Amino acid sequence: MRVLREDAMVVHVRAYRETSVIARFFTASHGMVSLVGKGIKGARGNRRGSERLAELQPFNRVLVSWVGGRSLATVTQIEMTQRRALHGDRLAAGFYVLELLSRLLQEHDPHPRLYQMTQAILDAIVADVALAVVLRRFERELLGELGFGVDFRDDLHGRAIDADASYRLEDGEGFLPDARGDYPGSILLAIDDNQYLQGPVRRAARLLFRALLDPHLGGKPLTSRLMLGTTSP
Repeated sequence: MRVLREDAMVVHVRAYRETSVIARFFTASHGMVSLVGKGIKGARGNRRGSERLAELQPFNRVLVSWVGGRSLATVTQIEMTQRRALHGDRLAAGFYVLELLSRLLQEHDPHPRLYQMTQAILDAIVADVALAVVLRRFERELLGELGFGVDFRDDLHGRAIDADASYRLEDGEGFLPDARGDYPGSILLAIDDNQYLQGPVRRAARLLFRALLDPHLGGKPLTSRLMLGTTSP
């Protein structure tokens, strides 16, 4: 199979043999793909190899061409179309986005809508948009795309969420009325409206989306959460 100039973002790069790398990309049409980049590292004086390695940095948007089967095809051409430089909390937030994608998406499983949304999310991180808003929006969209989303307007019985009632999360599938529940209806409705900058909503949304995501991560913690720290957005 030969693929030409596929729109993609760089997710992860690791060394492979003496002068090559294995790069993982999230692509517009093919989902996650892992590709071998030959001659990209390790050869002294290899200017083109150094340039290609600089292009293969996480967050960068590229046009990548490759040839081969579904298992470790080979990069034939790469052209960077957008460089994203992130620092501090923004860098940690970017890695959080990429780590979730890497852990939850299967190879060669296309998600074109999620791909475009993720590009917009990374642009928002670069643009200094409030991380509490950006990351919660990403988590919610990712859960919905993978079939794990929940309804914040109606409970599991089909009744409208009552702002004055309390609810519990039931098996990650939705909410049920519970006088001792952790989630006030007003908070759930605010989450549905993406009002993540309000203090109580911000805290509840962070814990809620974590509770929805964690069962699908195989019991292995996310390294990027440690980077974000206990006061993460």
